[in-house]
Amino acid sequence: MTTTPGPIIGLIFLFDAMLIIAVAILVLRKDPRNLLNQVVAVAMVAFGSYMLFCGLVYTLPITPLTYPLLFNIFRDVAVSGAITASILGALSGIILLKGEHYIARIRIVIPFIALEIIALVLTIPNEYVGYNVATDTIGFTGTIWAGIGLFLIPVSMMVLATFCYLQTLRGIDRSHKKYRKAIALPIALILVTFGIAYYTIIALMGFPSPTLSILGQVFYIAASAFFFYAFR
Repeated sequence: MTTTPGPIIGLIFLFDAMLIIAVAILVLRKDPRNLLNQVVAVAMVAFGSYMLFCGLVYTLPITPLTYPLLFNIFRDVAVSGAITASILGALSGIILLKGEHYIARIRIVIPFIALEIIALVLTIPNEYVGYNVATDTIGFTGTIWAGIGLFLIPVSMMVLATFCYLQTLRGIDRSHKKYRKAIALPIALILVTFGIAYYTIIALMGFPSPTLSILGQVFYIAASAFFFYAFR
């Protein structure tokens, strides 16, 4: 038995997961020893894991084996990946703006580690996979605490990352090719932020239609394209 939003949106999630992880490999191969590239690549893999495990929840059929135990494990891994990706995204922006030596300070890194722990503690116990028999709909249900951990904190981190990336543009000549690559990064981050907000809203609405679910992937696929352009 399959459910809405169904295997189509699940397969799109899986496709985008593979796309984001492929871009992460390209970023790392460009300069494996560069700290910024390492952080960005790991952030992309973490976000790819969010896509991957969400995709599995939507794609796999509901059976006594998959629901609720296995699906909730997948969800825990997925939300952990999303939160980790947002924290690393913010750190990548700080690295780009301030440099590697700045981020090496313990007093700079500890608040981000604390934020990730807080987000995970708020989210994992307070959000779970739910199945509505009447509407044959599978979705993610959570309390206000999960909303803070999975939406408010990650979006705040993405806003910080976007601000840092935009600040770096001030020192680049707009006519230079490097400027076009640099501006692709904040655009990608903005698209990811929109995607997070979009899926949070339609999840709260109970995924009113498969079409709306599929449209949300436009943000993530477009973000992957901008990331690829920036680091190719």
